[in-house]
Amino acid sequence: MSAAFRAELLKLRTTRTPWVIGAVAVAGMLLTQALTLVLPRTLRTLEALGGSDAGFHVGAQMSPADTSELLSGLAAATDLGSAAAQRSMLDLLGQGPASSSSGVTALCVLLLGALAATTDFRTGGIVPTALAVPDRLRILGGKAGATATAALAIGVALALVTAVGLVVAIATTPGAGLAIGPGEALGVWARGLAVMVLLAWLGLAVGTLVRGQVAAIVVVVGLALVEPMIQAAALVLTGGATTATSWLPITLGSLASAGQGAAQLFGATTDAGPALGAAAALAGLLAWAVVLLVTAGAVFRRRDLA
Repeated sequence: MSAAFRAELLKLRTTRTPWVIGAVAVAGMLLTQALTLVLPRTLRTLEALGGSDAGFHVGAQMSPADTSELLSGLAAATDLGSAAAQRSMLDLLGQGPASSSSGVTALCVLLLGALAATTDFRTGGIVPTALAVPDRLRILGGKAGATATAALAIGVALALVTAVGLVVAIATTPGAGLAIGPGEALGVWARGLAVMVLLAWLGLAVGTLVRGQVAAIVVVVGLALVEPMIQAAALVLTGGATTATSWLPITLGSLASAGQGAAQLFGATTDAGPALGAAAALAGLLAWAVVLLVTAGAVFRRRDLA
């Protein structure tokens, strides 16, 4: 290991922020898994009520028959015995059957990278770091390696949570069995880990370019919150067709991790355009990370540290 990598890894291990970010990511995954387990049971209960003499139905304009059909379709879509639902439960970005967003995991790893880049600037530690390692690209490379290691550690913890959630789902769902093989499960986890590393590098690049810690946090939070709105608007305007907005980084991370396109992420089904594959999405996200990191490295080399 290089001295720069060891130093940056030590910074992450001995500061509280990465541990807090990891705890928040795990807590978000626990909540997603709990909602995933509860939602199908709730839908089945509502479906049973819809067919009872009580005449329960949702919405003043819907007949009991329409309500029953709607609830039946939702229950089938969240059937924890299906392979699709089990794959989504293992997704490290928290896109389970009970969720239509990338959850808190993407935001956490973006913040991890941004804070890893800006903490030295905020505390003034970047000056002694540069004195110890004069090559600034080595400093940035050390930060990238340490951030990737931290992201992988968080990802492994999330994978354990999803594995436990899947076991509980199968054990508590009548007639359910394991519908996916070990290789498929490992593939979902591997894609999720890769996406987490690349998103952490995006955050690192943003933090290096912006330098100000508060400003970097605002940028990455804005990215995580605004991009889904852009995707929803594009979905409505194009009828679900694949557009240039499908190549935005958060969307690419969602697709690469879960294998879902933008339309499916927002609950739509359409034949308006070809789906973007998970491999292409992962390559696109890698391109974003490389371009931003190269740009950040070029700016970091020329910019004054003080």
